[in-house]
Amino acid sequence: MTYRSHPVRRLCESPAADATVTLVVGVDDETDEAELRERLPRTETVDPLPYDSFRVTVPEPAVADVCAVDGVTRVETANVIGTGDAGEDI
Repeated sequence: MTYRSHPVRRLCESPAADATVTLVVGVDDETDEAELRERLPRTETVDPLPYDSFRVTVPEPAVADVCAVDGVTRVETANVIGTGDAGEDI
C-alpha cells in the first residue's frame, strides 16, 4: 500500500484541472528511474533525489494515478518535504 500525505489525499479527491503539482515519490528497492518514467502517467519531469525517491511534476488530475503505480511506496508534496534546488534535503 502506498503512503499518501494529507495534501496528496486532498489532491486525489479534488484536483484542479489546469494545475500541476510537484511531488516527492518514493519507490521500492526494485524500481529504478527508467522504470518509474515508463510507469508514470502524464509526467512532466522526473528528477532523482536521495533515498530511493524522485521529484515528479504532473498535472493535478494525475496524482491519483501516480499513487497507484507499481513500485511507488510513498507520495508527498515537494513543498512539505523541502528539497533544495540540487535535490538535497534542506
